[in-house]
Amino acid sequence: MKHFIMALLVIAPLIFFTPAKASDQYNWEQFKTELTSPWNTPARTPLLIGAGATLLIVLAKDPYFTKIHRDLREHKPLGDLAEVGDIMGQLVPNIAYVLGMGLHGWGQENSESKRRAWLMFKATAWSTGTTTVLKYSFREPRPNDHSTRNSFPSGHTTSAFAFASVVAAEHEWYYGVGAYSLATLVGVSRINDNAHYPRDVMAGATIGVAYGLGLYYLDQKKKEESSSKEKTNAFLIPLVEDQGLAMMVSRDL
Repeated sequence: MKHFIMALLVIAPLIFFTPAKASDQYNWEQFKTELTSPWNTPARTPLLIGAGATLLIVLAKDPYFTKIHRDLREHKPLGDLAEVGDIMGQLVPNIAYVLGMGLHGWGQENSESKRRAWLMFKATAWSTGTTTVLKYSFREPRPNDHSTRNSFPSGHTTSAFAFASVVAAEHEWYYGVGAYSLATLVGVSRINDNAHYPRDVMAGATIGVAYGLGLYYLDQKKKEESSSKEKTNAFLIPLVEDQGLAMMVSRDL
């Protein structure tokens, strides 16, 4: 929770780097549209797959996943990489992306960079906020400390996969591969450190991807609608004159 609040304090000022329309026209309808974006966009497919996988792990109590959890926490195969995963799950790449794109958009007057900064900000805020609500609704104890009841879902994994999904959608495939690899490291490190169960990690990854892609699809739809409005319409109007037939072109600017 504290990392979420700190992140908002750091990246909220970058809203001013975004186009005026992004903040000036934010209303209740847009709030509802973004809230339901994982369900009302093509992001529904990964959402259903991830939710189904999480449910299976929870209900079946599959010994395979129990074995994975036990082996990771006992043998700790990640070694020092687990610390990297822990740090990267504390919104570090998300904040770096928003800062980088926001500053570039503001300094170079680049609307595309401003848009990407705003998209990452929203994907991080929505996904992390959703995970925080679920944490304090389910109140699941952590595997390493049963007195701490905020295990489900994994917040580190949520923010990491929100970051990865936006990067993969907005940039070349190799950046996406790198981002998802980093997110996977974050998720596995949470089990490696015995901070979360596999179900927590699966749920966190699902929420992160669902909001990252859901908001991306909304953003693309908005871009297409804006582009279509800017297109010029032309009409051919036949005219009959004394000399014969003529054509007049009318342009709707």
